[in-house]
Amino acid sequence: MAIAAAIILLFLSGWVNDYPWGWLLILGLGLGYWYWRRSPAPTEVKAPRPTLHPQLLEKQLADTRSLLQELPIERQASLQATYSHLQQRLDSPAVEVCVLGQSAYVVNQVYHTVATLPLDSCTLQQQTLATVPQADLVLLTVTGALNASEFEMLRVLQAGHYHVFVVWYPEMVQERDRPKGALCDRVAVHLQQQLQQLQINQEQLIPFVPHNPQALTAALVHCLTKERTNLVLAGTYRRAQQLHQQAQAALNHYRQERATPIIERYQWLAATATAVNPLPLLDLVMAGGLLVRLTWELGQIYQRSFYLADAEPLAKELLRLMVQLGAVELGTQSLGQWLKGNSLTYLAGSCLQGATAAYVLRLSGLSLIHYFETAPQTKSLPLVARLQQSLRWAQQQVGRSPLQTLGHSLGLPSA
Repeated sequence: MAIAAAIILLFLSGWVNDYPWGWLLILGLGLGYWYWRRSPAPTEVKAPRPTLHPQLLEKQLADTRSLLQELPIERQASLQATYSHLQQRLDSPAVEVCVLGQSAYVVNQVYHTVATLPLDSCTLQQQTLATVPQADLVLLTVTGALNASEFEMLRVLQAGHYHVFVVWYPEMVQERDRPKGALCDRVAVHLQQQLQQLQINQEQLIPFVPHNPQALTAALVHCLTKERTNLVLAGTYRRAQQLHQQAQAALNHYRQERATPIIERYQWLAATATAVNPLPLLDLVMAGGLLVRLTWELGQIYQRSFYLADAEPLAKELLRLMVQLGAVELGTQSLGQWLKGNSLTYLAGSCLQGATAAYVLRLSGLSLIHYFETAPQTKSLPLVARLQQSLRWAQQQVGRSPLQTLGHSLGLPSA
């Protein structure tokens, strides 16, 4: 755009009339601008998928073990059994093969064909597309070009490092295409193009004919002979990831059970201190002091190794966000002070302010729990952004404070 503007400016200024060679300069600038517009934009190169290796699996199991050690013995029994099974799985050559698809007829045909093969140390199962299978090798049966659900299933399997064979049953196409008397090449080309979009090699597409299953047999025997170790490694790694998620969920639940009584204790402290406090400016000050202690105690439960002084910046930032985002609305806080200023309504004002202070501490506690649980997954976000996410989540769980609810019903401004 800058070059085009310069050409127009030179032309309108009459400069080319004074210098005859100016037309050559304008022509050169125009050609350069045209060439620059035609040059293709650099294509974004996708990062290669990380290669699985035994060290990656060992690290995943070690991380899971550290989570299990934080759980009481009675809560880690079932998870520990799965953990021990995964440790032993790499020493076993057993491979789990799954046949799945939308057509029950085709799935049964492929299943019975594979079941008759002399495949050592293999277990066979059949499923539908409803769930992602727990298997080392997946045979996805299709009857033509991929529909939306089959395409999405393949995308999920690729992302999970599954080894997949797309078993194509062309007889379905032949029956629909019987007047032509030949296989529908257009469907085959379309299917290959879809697999290329998913970065699935052409060797993974296997035509299947029930009376002559040689192509499927050869592919399975070759894969189980050459890739058995990699199949077991990838399958074990997927199970280790699932076990890690289960262990993290169990640990979060256990920590929440320990954190809830602490939050409730600070709620009562905040409610009592605020209810008997005659000075309005001390409400947030007392809430801030209690919030620092609450942050430190919850940090100990969630294995955050910081001192009491280190918890203060986190608590202050959370309290500032609560005021900024409207969780503690100053306009409705004056309602409680007004009620306490009248002897007839002093008790009502004290109760409302005490309940609001308890609300602030409960909202803070839930925000900190969410922050501590999600911080490892959102390291790229700054502190303020992560706290904002946690505070909004806690607001959805708790709702409005008592003073906010009363002020809203009376039509008072929220800030």
